[in-house]
Amino acid sequence: MGNNKHVPSLKVRQMPLSFRTAKELRGRAEILPSGPEWKCRNMTTTHPTKQPVRLYYRDPIDCLQALFRNPLLLNHVQLTPYRLFKTAERIVRVYSEWMSGNAAWEMQVNFHFEMYGYHIF
Repeated sequence: MGNNKHVPSLKVRQMPLSFRTAKELRGRAEILPSGPEWKCRNMTTTHPTKQPVRLYYRDPIDCLQALFRNPLLLNHVQLTPYRLFKTAERIVRVYSEWMSGNAAWEMQVNFHFEMYGYHIF
């Protein structure tokens, strides 16, 4: 067998990429919007550890705001539950994402009834 260590790099070079080197890729990545900042919290544990246990996280509200402000996602985020069927006879239902499922639909229906003073038993 021949030496194939350069085969992956040859395949990458043949791809229509907007960069040619790792340095170029990093440069492009660094000009991207940063998004919400990471936070860190030391956690207490019930068992001793050699090093402190740290939880890294982002504020979920900040994350949602960043998603909703992103113009690339403007026409791709579905906020309203829906039911999709393959045909007009509504025999076969299509589930493509969470908003097309029963849970999202039921949450919307229940919220609507509770908002206007109706109760479901």
